This record gives sequence, C-alpha cells and structure tokens, in this order.
Amino acid sequence: MALKNPKLFGLNVLNYFSDIENKNQALTALNLPPLDLDVIRGTSNAGATRNDFISFSRLTQPIYKVLDRYQSDSATYTDILFNKAGTNSTLFGNLNINGGLSGNAIRYRYVDGTGSSAVVKIADISTSRVSAWSSSANPVVDTSPISYGARVGIITGGSLQFGTQSPLVSGSRLQTTITPQAKEFASEFPTHKINCTIGGQTVSLYAMKGIPLVFTGFFRNLDANITLTGLIGGTSASWKIVNTSNANDFTTYSNQGGTSSTINYISSISRERYIQFYYNPDNISSITINSANISTLPVTKLANATLLNFSYNSLTNFPDLTIFSPNVQSIYFVQNPFYLSDTVAERKLNSNIINKIPTTVRNFVMGGTFYGSITQNIIANRFTTLTTLNLSRGGGAYFYPDDSDNTCALPNVPNSCETYLVDSNDFRAFGTTNTGAGQYNIKDLTNLITLSLSGNYYLEYNQENLISSSNNKIQSVNIYYTAVRCPDLNGKQSLTTFYGHYCRNIGSIFTSGNTYKFDGCGSLSTLYFYASPLTGAMPKFTNASLSYLELRATNLTGGNPNGDNTYVIPERTFEQSPKLQYMLLQSGNLLTSPIHPNAFTYTPNLYYLWYISYGRTGGSIPTLASCSNLTWIIFHYNNFTGNFPNLASNRNIYYVDSSYNSLSGNIPGFKNLSSLSYLFLYNNQFTGITKFTNLPSLAYFYAHNNQLSGEIPDFTDCPNMYYLILFNNKFTTYKSGAFSSLYRLRYLDLANNLLSQQAINSIISDLYTNYNSINRSGVTINLRGNAAPSGTSLDYIDILRSKGWSIALD
Repeated sequence: MALKNPKLFGLNVLNYFSDIENKNQALTALNLPPLDLDVIRGTSNAGATRNDFISFSRLTQPIYKVLDRYQSDSATYTDILFNKAGTNSTLFGNLNINGGLSGNAIRYRYVDGTGSSAVVKIADISTSRVSAWSSSANPVVDTSPISYGARVGIITGGSLQFGTQSPLVSGSRLQTTITPQAKEFASEFPTHKINCTIGGQTVSLYAMKGIPLVFTGFFRNLDANITLTGLIGGTSASWKIVNTSNANDFTTYSNQGGTSSTINYISSISRERYIQFYYNPDNISSITINSANISTLPVTKLANATLLNFSYNSLTNFPDLTIFSPNVQSIYFVQNPFYLSDTVAERKLNSNIINKIPTTVRNFVMGGTFYGSITQNIIANRFTTLTTLNLSRGGGAYFYPDDSDNTCALPNVPNSCETYLVDSNDFRAFGTTNTGAGQYNIKDLTNLITLSLSGNYYLEYNQENLISSSNNKIQSVNIYYTAVRCPDLNGKQSLTTFYGHYCRNIGSIFTSGNTYKFDGCGSLSTLYFYASPLTGAMPKFTNASLSYLELRATNLTGGNPNGDNTYVIPERTFEQSPKLQYMLLQSGNLLTSPIHPNAFTYTPNLYYLWYISYGRTGGSIPTLASCSNLTWIIFHYNNFTGNFPNLASNRNIYYVDSSYNSLSGNIPGFKNLSSLSYLFLYNNQFTGITKFTNLPSLAYFYAHNNQLSGEIPDFTDCPNMYYLILFNNKFTTYKSGAFSSLYRLRYLDLANNLLSQQAINSIISDLYTNYNSINRSGVTINLRGNAAPSGTSLDYIDILRSKGWSIALD
C-alpha cells in the first residue's frame, strides 16, 4: 500500500468535510480510501502509530523536510522551535514549511551558486503584517539586526543603497520613519560626539551607542546585577523590564544602586521580556544575568568588562567575545546549550570556540555546555594566565570519549591554575604533559589549590602522586566516584579537606613504606572515605585540625599499623586530633578485639560517634566520660559486653543506639539528661532496669528482646514518652501509676512478658486514667502474651477502643 493523498491544512480540510453526511464520502473527498483506513486501523494491533505512516514511501515530500517531523524530533529540547525561528538565530534543517510558523521574522541560510562557486549566505523573511527588511550589514552574520516595524522611504530621485557607500554611487541612503525616543533616564548620557559640516559650518552632534543595552529573555522572576567602573557625574544606572508583545507593560528601576546596580524583578507569569540597561557600555565592568532564557547577546562592545556571567540561559550560538568583551577575565556560561549551535563546527569545545574567547581570560567556567571530548592542550595554549578551570556539569551536556578522542583525557592547563573542577563528566584519562610549552597536567601543577575530579566514574589512576610533591598550596582534593587511588599527601600543611568516597580503587591509607598518607597535614579538617574499600589498620591521626572522620562502609581491619592487634582502635589513635567532632567507622572486617578503654579520652569535642563492626568487636564500651559534647552514640550491631554507662558526664546526649550487642546487667538509671530523646537498647542481654529520673525529652525507648525481669518501673519522669517498646522480656509486675501521666504516649508494646492479671488490670486502669486526663485517639497498646484482663478492666478496654484506641490482647 502507498499513501498518495496530498497534505491538507487548515480551512482546506474544513471545506472538504463541510455539508457531507456520509463519512466514507467525506474521506474520499480527502483522497483517503476507507479501505486504506481499515488497513491502517488494523496495524495498531501490531504496535504501529501515526508516526510510522508518515514515513511510508512515495510521499510527495521527503519526510526529513517536513516541519511537523522537525517538531517531533526536537521535542526533547524545550521550546526549540521558538528559539530557532527569529531575528537572532537561523532556522536550519532544510525544511519545507507548509503551514504556520511563529516569529515576526525568520533568518535562514541558503546556498548561492553551484559547485566550487557556491557560497552560503544568510537571508531574512517577514512573517508578520509589519514590514521586515533584511539587514543592511555587509556581510550579514547571524547577529546582524533586522529592521522591522517601520516604513522605509526613498527621497525623490534617490536610490536605495545598502552596505558601504561607494564613491561611484550617488543618491540618498536608506531612510526610515522610526520615531526617535525621548530621553527617559538620567543615566542616558551621550557616548559619542560627531562633528559634521552643515551649510558650511562645523557643528557637533551627540549620539548614544549601546544605550540601552538590551537582552531578550523569557522569565517570570529575575535577579540581575551590573557593576560599573565608576559613575558619571554621580548618576546611577537605570533598568527597564518590558513585555516584548506589549510595550506599555513595563517596570522601571531608576537610579538603581551605585557602582553596583542590582534589580529583583518578580512576576506571576512567565513571558518574553526585554532587559534594558541604561548606561554607557564603556563603564560596564561586569554583568550577571542568570536563568533568564537569554538566547543571544546584544550586538555591542563592552570594552572594559572583565566578568560575564550568563549561566543557566539559552545561548546556543557561542558569541565572539573577542568583539563583545575583548578584555574579559572571567566567563561564566554554565548550562547554556552551545551543543545546539547553528554552526556544526561549533557544537564542541574546540578551537572554533576557544578562538572566540580573549586570551585575557583567567576564570573559565563552562560546565554543562558541550558534549564530546576536548583537545588536551587547547586551553593551556590559549589562556596562559588561567587561574580557574571549571567544567563541572551539575546538569546539561557533559564531556565524554568520541571519535575525536576515545580516551577523553583531562585538559591540560598552565601552571598558574589554582582551581581545577571537572565534576560529573566522563573524562577517562590523565593524558600527557609538556611543561616546557606551558602545558601542565594536573599532577604536575605546583600552584593548584582546589582539585575536584568527582563523578568521572571511569577515570583511573593507580599511582599515589596525584598532587605534585612541589605543591605546598593544595587545600582541597575530591576524587569521589572515580577509580583514582588515594594519593600520598604527606606533609601538605595547607590541605583542609579530602573526599575519597565511593572510590572503588582507593587502596590503603598507608603508603608502600607504611607511612600514613596524611601525616603532618596540620590543617586537615575533613577526611571522608564513605563507601570506599579502604583497607588496613588504624593510623595514628597526626592532624591537629581534624574535625570530621568518615570511615563507614570501608574494609578497614583496625589495629596498630605495626601489627599489634590487641585493640581494634589503639589508645593513642586520636591523641593528636583533639578537635575531632565526628568519628564514623563501619566495616565488616574489623578485628574482634576491643576498643582501648581510653581511646576517646583525647577527644573532648567529640559530638557524633558511630561504630559498627557487624557483630565482630567485643569487650567493654570504652569510656566516654571526657566527651562532654557527645550528642550522638551509634554502637549498633557490635558484640560489646558488660554494663552500659550511665552517661552522667554526657549532658548533651540526644541519641543513643546500642542495640544488637551482648550488654548485660541493669539498664542504668539515666538521670538529668535534658536532651536525651532516643534510647535504643534492644537485642541485648539486660536483666533489669533502673528507674529513669528527670528525662524531660525522652520520646523513644526501645528495650525489647532482652531478659528484663521484675517490675516495670515508673516512667513519670519521662513526660514526653511517645514510643515505649518492651516486648519479649520477663517482666512480672507493674509499678502502679507508671503510665498514668504519659499523655503523649502513642505506642506501648508489652507483648510476650510474664505479667500477671493484677499487673495487666493495673496497666489498663492507668491507661484509662491517662485518657480521661487528656482525651485523644490513635493510641496503640499491645498486651499479647501476658495474663488476660478481668473485671472492670474489660469495660475500660471497650471504652478506650470506642475512643479510637487499638488494644491487642490474646
């Protein structure tokens, strides 16, 4: 079957359908045989869709030239049709347009001539009822303005001229009837003085060029800032936000700020709007306009601008900054879709792009803008004084191996580089270096301060010399989610943070010579190895500023690096790290040896203590008396034995989890701990419980699966008790009144104890008293596995259930 019907649009379809009662006749009028439609309808059972049929053979138009197919194929790019049809960007795709296309004017490329004489040119057409004229620029480029919205007139006897005036051509130039705009703001100073001869006399005319500076965006809210090199006569800059479809819908910001001018625009509706800035462009030193959906930069020159920040916009064609801002030093173009450039050769970060950037650039921030690889030395060769290279993605496009470079090596930079960030890309190699030509690999940089390679999963490096031995300035290293080995940073006094989490090739924290890799790093405050297979013993941390130590989900064994395994954490492990606040260690390979009793006597600032050995580490819980700031204790799932401390010296304690151990004796009578809110002591071997005193914040107490016997004590001193879980113990009696004033109680579980009927009746009586004091529903009580209630208690149970309480009995 071949579809032969022509494409019909708009009113033509209505005309063919009108006044026809028979549906088959109407379809025939559209040249759609009903039998063909039956065939099409039947194909849906095989998974076919309408898009499959528009690709059939014998179509009168090639499918790749049809606009609706272009729209369908580009659906992954937000509003791409609107961005690709207008005065500031070209329409590409070699499309045949048969229908409507939005835009006051459309710019497109065409081929003039054939063979070797063929030349690609740019032309403009009007799609509105108002005249639109091709640009008078010669040659016409993508950003050349289109004159539209005005009448064009020619003086009688003159001729219409475009381009540069030829000495052989006489006659009048192109004139328009555009009405001059009156001065609106005090900041509209003349930028140029023009001398001309009129009637034999030389007169001076004043003109403004680049005022206002106009950006077109699509936004609802806007935060924008422009700084100036200085004020003209003390006059501040002004702004104006104008609805592009309604010039009368605008907001003005007169005399805004001083040398730093900031506006905060807020609207309830997103619209296309002009951002107009009124000041001499030569006075502009920096521009920051983020998240405004700006698709192009204005045709102007900012001779003294040193910083451009247009991150999170919709720029597709990379601007020629050598013209726009020839002295710029910092460019921030994060997450602009330059990979959608009209020019195929500019859809990668290659020499075509680099050559559009002035050599003065020192801060190069361009993450999420291009796909593919980068020629390794292209940045080092162009920007010889570069201090910051930031290609961190955070969203948008990313760098990965392609046909140009299947290794996708990290770009080299000059030795002046201090910050090197390439997070969340797919760089896979370190490549080579040539210091003689100013092309430095990151491992050879001597001035590097901040390095982040995180999120480059396949990036691998098996050596320990990631940072140059001559570099004494390094402060931060991040190799998260890579295959880079833990580097040797011994003696790096400036180092403050190291992140090596989720690194599958992390190796050991010791060098081959058994030296601690961070020995002598006096400024190191954060050492982070979460979920990396770090192996080996516990070093003696010689880091006076160490505050955060993250060793969870590692393969550490602990013990002394000299081979002494008496203690899994030796006594003097933290002796030289008195500022330690967070110590988190979790490994299934830890020794069964105990923690030295005095291991934490050298950490008076300890705030958070997490130790999990998956049931391996035994012995007593180390003393924590000197840790007066201790707030969190997680000793879950070890094999600790003996008594649990009463925490009398830990007045700030908030959360305690020592579940799944082998602790025994009585649960201590915790008292006067005003912050204690969570106490988890379940799955141990405790045999008794001492009354708690003055615990005003305790809300969760779990002590199930122990050997607790005797009397359930009074919990009156725990007025905020919310969950009280004591099932699977051996309680026999109950302290009358223990639950009567627990007005916030939501869940009480006493299942599978040995409580007598008298004890159960007393409990129910207290709960009934509790309800009558504070009426509430949604309370759950579990008394299964104990004696059955009797007498009045049964009536109380019925009443409580009718009030929304859930009470479970055998």
